[in-house]
Amino acid sequence: SLQNNTRSPNLYKVKIDLPLGSPAVTCTILPGGVSVSSAIVTQISDTEFVLVGGYHSDNQKRMVCNTIVLEDSKIEIVESVSPEWTPDIKHCRTWFGCDMGKGSVLLGVPGANKQLSPDANYFYILRCKGAEEDKEEESITQICSQTSSEDPGDSTPFEDSEEFCFSAEANSFDIDDAGTYNEDDEEDESETGYWITCCA
Repeated sequence: SLQNNTRSPNLYKVKIDLPLGSPAVTCTILPGGVSVSSAIVTQISDTEFVLVGGYHSDNQKRMVCNTIVLEDSKIEIVESVSPEWTPDIKHCRTWFGCDMGKGSVLLGVPGANKQLSPDANYFYILRCKGAEEDKEEESITQICSQTSSEDPGDSTPFEDSEEFCFSAEANSFDIDDAGTYNEDDEEDESETGYWITCCA
């Protein structure tokens, strides 16, 4: 509750019957829940899910993962092996994310502790493997990496928060003036286009 800053570990089973008259709703409390809020659930098989992320309280992240198994008459929740979290994830106060499907979770952390780009966010992909995939452990990899088919010696690596400017003249999309040239267009390109910030 908001008053005492606690997360109830109860599981609630809600059943709705739709007879000819008014619908009948029954609620049953199931044992074996976990105390968490804002967690992410991803499905790894027909009856198996992984619970990751969230908070124990307002200022305490939940760093453990759980496997949820659905059966006909019960829900089983067991603690599973947690991934080796990166230092960015371990030391940040807040995190967010969503289910990407097929056992993958997108996790984001704010870059407030980064001096070069404090306003940026850093994203990671957590891939959860089910029992049918040889019981591989969860692995976490950072995305937003540089890839190139050129010789590494001929390319300059990206720096954190490196900026690139893409510009286009407003009249370059005008069909009527497609065949004309105006040298005034080349005098100042700083007022056109937009900025993109890439964080690696």
